[in-house]
Amino acid sequence: MIKIRMVDSVCFDNWHLQFNAQLIEILSNIADIVEYRGVQHIGENRPNIKRKKLFVVTSSGRWGIIWRYLFSILNDTWQLIVAPNDEIIVYSFDSISVRILNMLNKVIRKRIILFRHGSMEMLRTNPAGKGMFYRFENKLNKQFFLNKDLRISDNLHFFVLGDIIFKNLSVLLSEDKMKHFHSIEHPSVFDKNSLNKHRETNTQLYVGTLGVLNEYKGGRSILELAKILKFKGIDNVNISVTGKIDFDISLLREAGIDLPSNDGESMVSIVELKNRINQLDFILYFYPIDTYKLTASGALFEAINRKRPIIAIRNEYFEYIFNKYGSIGYLVDTLDEMADIIYRISTGIENHVDYNFEQIQKLLSPNNLAIILEEQLREIGFID
Repeated sequence: MIKIRMVDSVCFDNWHLQFNAQLIEILSNIADIVEYRGVQHIGENRPNIKRKKLFVVTSSGRWGIIWRYLFSILNDTWQLIVAPNDEIIVYSFDSISVRILNMLNKVIRKRIILFRHGSMEMLRTNPAGKGMFYRFENKLNKQFFLNKDLRISDNLHFFVLGDIIFKNLSVLLSEDKMKHFHSIEHPSVFDKNSLNKHRETNTQLYVGTLGVLNEYKGGRSILELAKILKFKGIDNVNISVTGKIDFDISLLREAGIDLPSNDGESMVSIVELKNRINQLDFILYFYPIDTYKLTASGALFEAINRKRPIIAIRNEYFEYIFNKYGSIGYLVDTLDEMADIIYRISTGIENHVDYNFEQIQKLLSPNNLAIILEEQLREIGFID
């Protein structure tokens, strides 16, 4: 009998909700019993999933984050200690407890899987100018993964979300550490009721961003795009932002950019998120060209979920998805190129394309990813 304990001591509300919901579905396709320890409402319709609430600090502010870190470390460590030896322990979110878990597991020798999200990107970023908590986590990650003298315990394995991330990691990490790394695509929720949007020529074109908007993820770029479009006299394009905004909101308003009902002060509700995405013709991504080498884009999978083509600044991860699964829009090298594509689409010069989102969703479905993950669990000796 295969038993898996899925632990998430960090996420709450909608934070990584889609990833966690799909991951637990994948695990339930592999295991006879999956026990979820966390606070999100996932896996409730699966008979082989048991839910046990884990205390997660949900308050914000400096002290809220400090307490969240502390309780996360305590919860992660305690779950490893109390988990029966016949369970595989899966930590679904970037655990800052990795060094403690590694040291402890050299003694108790349990089977551990840790999924790595954005934290691996920290191995190649300079924390200067970032917040205190980012600098702290950045230091922890570099001290663990880049320490050539540190040995990873035999039964501890990491999963990154894409083969291109695995490939880029192999340049940074020692061969000994890479033996503990594996790859699976980023799981996501796919809405079977989503429909391709067909736009009539000479009507308003709706384009916009999803997820957090900050300096790093294109705050300045979306302002520059609006400026270029205005200079070109393109007045039938509506630009919007949907998600939490950590940027000067007055600049966005001045540029005529459409904002969510809460002005981006917090995450957008699921209902509003769905309604705003349904309105979009194209989803925009402004991530800098040298980013997303060691992390997947959850917002990109939201585009695949809602069957909305994208217009994005080219980077390795986006090129990887296009090459492996097929084109789902346009990749450009500059904002001028992005503005030109938008102009051509808005005026009807660029012909409408029906992208094969159904095929991509099938390849990234929980059933398909479960087959891939199960095979890898056999390879590392976690299951027979």
